[in-house]
Amino acid sequence: IGLRVDVDEGLPPIQADAVQIQQVLLNLIRNAIDAFAENPVPEPLIVVAAQATDKDDVIITVADNGPGVPADVAGRVFDPFFTTKPEGLGIGLSFSRSVVEAHGGLLSLTNNEPCGTIFRVALPTLLEPTQ
Repeated sequence: IGLRVDVDEGLPPIQADAVQIQQVLLNLIRNAIDAFAENPVPEPLIVVAAQATDKDDVIITVADNGPGVPADVAGRVFDPFFTTKPEGLGIGLSFSRSVVEAHGGLLSLTNNEPCGTIFRVALPTLLEPTQ
């Protein structure tokens, strides 16, 4: 599986627990790897990117060119104990969303056209202390 990392230079700082956000990203990457294992594609690729927005957020995306998430499943992937994996517990994405929201952010899912999935982690930037 190919991995590409595309992080903008000079990103503003965010206030976050690094270990918790690392766990979220590892979960998203692991889910992509699992999707490739279940539905192989000719040139599997995961792209992890980070960029600042003009809305005082940093957006981290984990995108893949795998099979994607079927429409009838997409609305439930963040539900606790919902899984499509034979040996899954259904807590990874629910946990990930809770962690991101506890940091004041949002975790969302969209299709990666023409195939695959994009998970977006939006985290607020660290506000400068006023003096």
